[in-house]
Amino acid sequence: MAEQKKAPLLRKEEDYVKALEGFFTKEDQVALLLDYDGTLAPLSEELSAMPKDTEINIKKLAANDKVFMVVFSGRDLAEIKNHLKFPNVTYAGNHGLEVEYPSGKKFKIEMPEELLKKHQELVTELKEKVVLHGAWVEDKKISVTYHYKGVNDKLKAKLIETAKGLIQGHGFQLIETPYALEGKPRVNWDKGEGAKMILEKHFDADWATKLKIIYCGDDTTDEDAIKVLHGTGKTFRVSELPTLKTYANYQIKTVEEVGWLLKAIQSVYEVKKK
Repeated sequence: MAEQKKAPLLRKEEDYVKALEGFFTKEDQVALLLDYDGTLAPLSEELSAMPKDTEINIKKLAANDKVFMVVFSGRDLAEIKNHLKFPNVTYAGNHGLEVEYPSGKKFKIEMPEELLKKHQELVTELKEKVVLHGAWVEDKKISVTYHYKGVNDKLKAKLIETAKGLIQGHGFQLIETPYALEGKPRVNWDKGEGAKMILEKHFDADWATKLKIIYCGDDTTDEDAIKVLHGTGKTFRVSELPTLKTYANYQIKTVEEVGWLLKAIQSVYEVKKK
């Protein structure tokens, strides 16, 4: 049974090479599953740009026939796809509720109307009552995150208390994280289910035996996918929290350092000059 625990923190470029050493060769089929906001690019209200080194290696890996790349986002499928515009990438919007493969094939999981209504009511009320003093609401379409990292300590406590009451009052599960509160619906769907479905539809039910899987994400929704993939691949969690407990194999401190992971993956395919 997988347990969340403190994972080794990768500190230098060579640490990433060692973490992947012997895991796959350039002949293996690799499934590279990546979150966007907070992993490939800084987390913000609007979609932000990737660091240059990250973008360079993402383009190279996306063009590689041996790499099946999936980019997850809590945002709408069209929004993340139009932002990146990379061919040969499978886009998973709304945490995998909406998926489009490079072939153009799509699938969408419909959530109950009652749940969608409750979600929208929660988002609206959070925005009306606690979006103050630098705090903001991240609408993930089925879940929601209230961010308060930039709020003055003297003003924070009351906002947090109010936000907690709203999340629980609307029937959502409350998850407390550093500088944020998450509200998750009580349904049997998460990024883990999304990851499994994407891989199964593309590689069939025995996908775990066919692939070398690498997953990298930055928040509690990613933990659901990391838990599902535990023991079947290499998993990485992006967080600056020194006391982080995770299902992942490794911890990455910053978005910029995710570029080192991608560089280490790409290095397997680079032709070594003699």
